[in-house]
Amino acid sequence: MGLEQFSDIEEAITYLKRIGYLHTFTCVPEGWQCSQTNQVYSPEQLVMENCLRFQKWKGAHKVAVLYLVSAPDGTKGYIIDCCSTYGNALFGEYLLRMKLNQINPAAREL
Repeated sequence: MGLEQFSDIEEAITYLKRIGYLHTFTCVPEGWQCSQTNQVYSPEQLVMENCLRFQKWKGAHKVAVLYLVSAPDGTKGYIIDCCSTYGNALFGEYLLRMKLNQINPAAREL
């Protein structure tokens, strides 16, 4: 069973919680903060395991992207990108740094 079967992001999140993705990460100036533990991770510390774009969120037709992430300490959760033009500028930078780190892990040493 994969995320592709869901058309609504809320249904996907319910499923993710059942399989162990219990934490929500939000963008803060220092990096990604786990809402449940308050632990902050740099973008390079989180591994992006999967992502899926949704057209429906909270019953409305809004675009959102759901990112499944894991941390080195075993914390698993998700990041929601609301695809807003008025969002936090660091959000996009952190996502880019996560993606680039996975493409070229040696970039951490630069």
